[in-house]
Amino acid sequence: MKSFITVLLIVFCFGCAGRPTPIPDIDSAEAALYADICGTCHSVPHPGRQTASQWEQMLFIMEMQREHEKMKPLTKNEKGTILGYLKKHSR
Repeated sequence: MKSFITVLLIVFCFGCAGRPTPIPDIDSAEAALYADICGTCHSVPHPGRQTASQWEQMLFIMEMQREHEKMKPLTKNEKGTILGYLKKHSR
């Protein structure tokens, strides 16, 4: 499982390489929370890169990674806000 997560993270990070695309509704509180929390460890990918169900899976994987790194877990509100933002702007 650990190697799967590592491979997934590598693919995810390389997929985000290059010139970043501005995220939608950049001035919204939801976008700010997304950029603030997710941008702590890596550049934030455009929500249109994934489908809504893919974002659900990715958020689950990122939560496991945060736990592995001994980072503070997301609150229920933070998770809901970020997931709502990602789903709203997903492909």
